[in-house]
Amino acid sequence: MTTVPGHNQLLQQSVMTQELGQQSHSAKPSPGQAAAVQQAQEVVQNTTVQVSEESERLKEQKEKRKERLRAMKARKHRKQEREEELAMDPEAKGRLLDTRA
Repeated sequence: MTTVPGHNQLLQQSVMTQELGQQSHSAKPSPGQAAAVQQAQEVVQNTTVQVSEESERLKEQKEKRKERLRAMKARKHRKQEREEELAMDPEAKGRLLDTRA
């Protein structure tokens, strides 16, 4: 609530008006601080890499290579497991009998 000088009337300010008044009277940063903040923002902006179509394409190629490598490893693992199973069964098809005279 504020009073108008010279009048006996009270006016009620809205919350938004009070907040704007507080923001406008907030402490301003010193010129040195403002320059440091601006410099930090420029460094961040200059070190940020922009996304391009080529980078997206390279990323997709890398993912495809990883997927192919994973699939090859899985096939190799399955093949190795089958060979181990065949090695365990002496009567499997295509196996030579181990005979001693």
